[in-house]
Amino acid sequence: MESELLRYEQLANPNPGKAVKTKTVPIAQTLSDLAQFLRDERDRLVNQPEVPPLAIQQTFQTALANIEASKAQIDERLKETHASGTKIGKLIDKKTPVLLPEHEPLFQSTDAVEAIKRTIGQHLIRTGALQAANVFAEETATELDSAEIAKFAELRKVVGALRVHDVEPALSWVEANRGFLEAQGSDLEFLLHRSQYLRILSESPIPTDIAPAFEYAKQHLLPLEPRYPSEVPKLMNCLVLGDSVSRIYPDLASPEVHNRLEGAFSREYCASRHVSNQAPLKVVSIIGGGIALPRIEKGKKIMKERKGEWSHTEEIPVEIPLPPENHYHSVFTCPVSKEQATVVNPPMMLQCGHVIVRESLQKLTKVHTRVKCPYCPRESDARQAVRLYF
Repeated sequence: MESELLRYEQLANPNPGKAVKTKTVPIAQTLSDLAQFLRDERDRLVNQPEVPPLAIQQTFQTALANIEASKAQIDERLKETHASGTKIGKLIDKKTPVLLPEHEPLFQSTDAVEAIKRTIGQHLIRTGALQAANVFAEETATELDSAEIAKFAELRKVVGALRVHDVEPALSWVEANRGFLEAQGSDLEFLLHRSQYLRILSESPIPTDIAPAFEYAKQHLLPLEPRYPSEVPKLMNCLVLGDSVSRIYPDLASPEVHNRLEGAFSREYCASRHVSNQAPLKVVSIIGGGIALPRIEKGKKIMKERKGEWSHTEEIPVEIPLPPENHYHSVFTCPVSKEQATVVNPPMMLQCGHVIVRESLQKLTKVHTRVKCPYCPRESDARQAVRLYF
């Protein structure tokens, strides 16, 4: 839709610096060319002492033909502009969500009102709007969690430093939480050092003074080579490539190397505090209001037209396509014990392909390690069961 809006803008208000693919000529250029032609013909007639009547008649016929041709060009341009505007209208209609019906207020009970207040306060704190959060708390008589404020104040401080290309606060946090990050298999430390190294390298007058970048790589990147055997040598090669880095390693010359640090740090920080990386109201507004409700209402309307009803109260009548950042790992529940799998009691796949948890496998195992599958007649060797990771 943005591309069509840009096309319409260029058709309606042409900008010489921005070309647009079109078979028609801008109206201003058509009128300018016509006016210049008429001026030239007028000057030619005025400057000639004697002009035969036949020549004057031919000049006027030529002028009329040019005027008609210019009018046709303007009409074609207007048609193309109108077609583009009509297409934008159709795109807007297509993307506009279905209007939702009016319902009675949902947040009437005391618990519901307190829950929505708490959610709004958490959202303001998460997004760094502390002043707005304090005003909201004062006007709604809501008490803000001081621990929550301190927790996310640290996050905003580090993210603010990364925004101005200062990685030191983030590296200090990495050092203080190294155990957690290693258990997570996080790449945050490498991403931070890579960004700082490339920034030092770009500020060095290569090849006369690469010592600062070399020392930084020697101290911080080389110890990470066992874990990043392909990435670290590429970074070391940049010391001698000079201006050819952007041609040979375009990914390392991309601004995204530095721009992605804020998101990477936020994810690890929130994971260490066992909270979602997304602000509460953002999830509610995007998934609930922007994606789920219009689809549910549309499905409800279709079912009403077909005189059908949705009888499963614990399920929604339509599939809701979640954004990629809201895709989460599945939770496995054993069909035998009805218990969720854990690290101690993980899911195990039998030779027949069915899955149960380890405790159920042990209970079902017969003599000589044979186990009868609870879902099919096939027997499996319990020792051949494979642990699954979701």
